Amino acid sequence: MSRKPVVRREIEMEVTGLSSEGLGRGLVNTREIRLRNTLPGEVVEGLVRKRKRRIDHGDALTISASSPARVSPVCDVAHRCGGCTFQHASAQFELGWKEEQLRKALERNGISVQSWKLPVTGPQHGYRHKARLGVRKVGELMYVGFREAFSGRIVDMRSCTILAPRLAGLIMPLRERLGELSVAGRIPQVEVAAGDDSLAMVLRNLDALTESDSDDLRAFAADHRIEVFLQPAGPDSVVWLTGKGESLGYSNPDFGLHFGFEPLDFVQVNPYINRQLVRKAVLELQAATRILDLFCGLGNFSLALARSGKSVVGLEGNSNAVLRARSNAARNGLTDRVVFESVDLYVDPSPAPAHSLECDAVLLDPPRLGAGPQLQAWLHAGIRTVVYVSCNPESFARDAVLLAEAGLTLEEAGIYDMFPQTTHVETLGVFRRS
Repeated sequence: MSRKPVVRREIEMEVTGLSSEGLGRGLVNTREIRLRNTLPGEVVEGLVRKRKRRIDHGDALTISASSPARVSPVCDVAHRCGGCTFQHASAQFELGWKEEQLRKALERNGISVQSWKLPVTGPQHGYRHKARLGVRKVGELMYVGFREAFSGRIVDMRSCTILAPRLAGLIMPLRERLGELSVAGRIPQVEVAAGDDSLAMVLRNLDALTESDSDDLRAFAADHRIEVFLQPAGPDSVVWLTGKGESLGYSNPDFGLHFGFEPLDFVQVNPYINRQLVRKAVLELQAATRILDLFCGLGNFSLALARSGKSVVGLEGNSNAVLRARSNAARNGLTDRVVFESVDLYVDPSPAPAHSLECDAVLLDPPRLGAGPQLQAWLHAGIRTVVYVSCNPESFARDAVLLAEAGLTLEEAGIYDMFPQTTHVETLGVFRRS
């Protein structure tokens, strides 16, 4: 039997709390409603747009009674753009909500924290140096931007307040140039990335470009000083249209480091907060001599630790990232202090690489999934300290249980505001063996 479509309807409700997606929650005739752009304590009128798992979702239309934490969004499309969630909330409220998500996740898993660190913050706008933007041609108009919260439509954006200014300034030129291509209707997305002094974009093209299309994009690249890559299929199909080799780079001046990366490589999108994370990790591991960096990526933490005098073993499942990490180690003259290997960290690690068994501390920065069920296998008795950087409070809390079972106590935890205006919660926790 097919589901009946949700009838779009206007409702009035009191917001009693926020969901994990940052949506205001309330009850209307015993049915739970979740509305964007609302805050606890507010009385609002809203429009229901969809039903998911028996919960109705929609947008606020008018605010009858507003929260003291409400502020005016700096973006004129924030009410419907899925790129942000909290532009209507004060920074203080947002930070408190994020810290609460972490506290609750730890409490549900029976983990206590000896000391809570104050939230670490950076710029509230213009911080995002990497993004995937949707692309769609509708009639004669070309749209480039984030998607609307409750649909696949692309927001009619002219700029963006959370993107780094150099990336935000590309939105209108991209709309114009991509709309002129012969394959304009066959481009679903573009990924943009900014290094310290470089820009790159990856165009997802479902059809092959004509020679004229390629010439137009080369001209665009020259006009805007950006390297252009094409992606006709999966991530492994990416080829450069302009330039060659490592096209992007970022520095960490705290440790005199420079990193090369490609636009689809994983790097932290917020360089300001990334430096704070790296600095804190190095500080907490200063007593260690040999460190195991799990999910090391292209060496973001490994090389800073090596620069501070540590011996480091970096393990990563993505073989391309390992090659990039080795290249970055050579670029920074640290090949004598760090070893990078490709290892699937989600499978049984026995036998572990021999040199990892000599480590006395662990740093890990896993994907949202967390470190996985094999985490304890890396935590031999000689591991005295674990610094865990997480992008998901739920998986961090689950892994904290495994660390506790291995004899490590959560000494300190705190959030680092990697994605202001969104529900993303970045955490750094310090675990030590008694």
